[in-house]
Amino acid sequence: MFELPVELIELKFVKIEFYKTYMIATPAEGITLDEEYVAKIQELASQFYGDQSFGYISNRVNDYSRNLSPKSYTRQIPHLVAFAIVYKSQRTLEIANFEKFFIHIPFQTFKKLSAAKDWMLEIIAQTKL
Repeated sequence: MFELPVELIELKFVKIEFYKTYMIATPAEGITLDEEYVAKIQELASQFYGDQSFGYISNRVNDYSRNLSPKSYTRQIPHLVAFAIVYKSQRTLEIANFEKFFIHIPFQTFKKLSAAKDWMLEIIAQTKL
């Protein structure tokens, strides 16, 4: 099933596609993802979804750096029910496998965005949002 985003936001550091029950964040090539950027993504998610539960797909197809404290991983976005990471390289997969230890909701990694979307829709359907 092909679905178009309900809303698209493009900032200098990320492109965010909001769908009815999940979002996709694609960090920009070459940026350094830091606490401020993470807080902005969380703020936009809270504004869009409000009290509605949703899923998050991190589409890591671009090379970028991370400057995040461990609290970034343990601070959960309210109403987030599932987290997926799409990776393009072995290194990105290794980072994702490290992050999974800090994420306490259904979590999965994928090589293809379409597979991540299918999994997310399945998890969301099971959660009965």
